[in-house]
Amino acid sequence: MKNLLPYCVFFIYIISLSCNSDEYSPNQVFNRNTATDVNAKQLALLSQKPAGTPIKVIISGDTQRSYEETRIFVDQINQRNDIDFVILNGDISDFGLLLEFDGIYKLYSKLHVPFISVIGNHDLVANGRAVYERMFGPLNFTFNYAGIKFVCHDTNGREYNFDGSTPNLTWLKSNLKLDAGISNLVAISHVPPTDADFDPKLVAPYENLLNQTPGLLASIHSHRHSKLEFYYKNGTGIPFIITNAIVNRAYTLVEIKNGQITAEEINF
Repeated sequence: MKNLLPYCVFFIYIISLSCNSDEYSPNQVFNRNTATDVNAKQLALLSQKPAGTPIKVIISGDTQRSYEETRIFVDQINQRNDIDFVILNGDISDFGLLLEFDGIYKLYSKLHVPFISVIGNHDLVANGRAVYERMFGPLNFTFNYAGIKFVCHDTNGREYNFDGSTPNLTWLKSNLKLDAGISNLVAISHVPPTDADFDPKLVAPYENLLNQTPGLLASIHSHRHSKLEFYYKNGTGIPFIITNAIVNRAYTLVEIKNGQITAEEINF
């Protein structure tokens, strides 16, 4: 009788490979290898700087399906030694699929500096919200760095059928405050108030709230996939800064120094 042992060993090996591989379905929210609480873990890696220390932050939105561009972006940031952290400002995914979130996370996790991720409109389609919340954390959150409070929040009004809930103005009013040891604030969200995906009923209240917030340096957005843009409501108040996209091989270098903020687009 022919010895079947080698065939049995091979069969068991193939099964073990398939059991240890990542598998995805359109409805999947996680698998056993999916990262969790990424924002909290990345924030814990931030080195603490004294209040008032100049800082440099990279803002990079809209990685959706742009894996090669993202890989090049990560390599470029890793060649610098002057960056404090990176903000991935929404549209991590295109279709809200775990496969997409996982692919971008694995690339960003190779950064030599911490990265924080904000929710985008594409991240809310399908099961994207559940994926984002499990992988990264709350949709609205804040963190402090070098005496600056970063207020990260959801402005993807269309994904809530413009029901008046998003952005959450009550939450923003509670968090756009100069806490003890905080000298300035920066607002971060994906959809800018000038865009059709922003809840039209909330544009004026949102812009007014930000313009009336003491110590707020700027409101930074992405989403538009176009050249770096600045605008001021009625020509006064804080700058609303809209960054370009990773899909266009561009990111924005934000520098905060002496209570002033500057932004520069860098193409790669």
